[in-house]
Amino acid sequence: MNQIGPVAGLGWRTAARLVDTITLSWIVGFVLIEIDQRLLGGDPFGVQPQRIDLSRARSMLLLFALIAAYEVVPTVLYGATLGKALLGLRVCDARGGPVRATLSLVRVVLLYGPTLFLGVFGLLADLALFVTVAIPASGRGLHDRVAATIVVSLPRDD
Repeated sequence: MNQIGPVAGLGWRTAARLVDTITLSWIVGFVLIEIDQRLLGGDPFGVQPQRIDLSRARSMLLLFALIAAYEVVPTVLYGATLGKALLGLRVCDARGGPVRATLSLVRVVLLYGPTLFLGVFGLLADLALFVTVAIPASGRGLHDRVAATIVVSLPRDD
């Protein structure tokens, strides 16, 4: 199916996602606080609940744009986000080739969209995605199957 390596295991994928989540949290926190709140006068954390403006929507769009850039750009250019690169994983198309930007964006929307736009209910969708990676023998989650991608392990030098 691919010439790069075996399908990545759940433990490695979870560890890579943890690295990416920590990195993204730092980037998003900095951008939302420093840029949106201080420079643009936004209220990304809802500190002023009586104030009605578009800053919350702007913050959500900025948040999604940051996440998409963090996931899509390195995946298209290098086949991996920071977390995947550190742990020797790569995202490929289903045939083992490089991932196109549109496929990478589909993965991002399925991975982060539910949590961003559905809140607590989105966490249930994320749990369902986790289960779709853990249970099938293929090791491909729903987001991978819809986007026609696969996460593989690179050969390790032991």
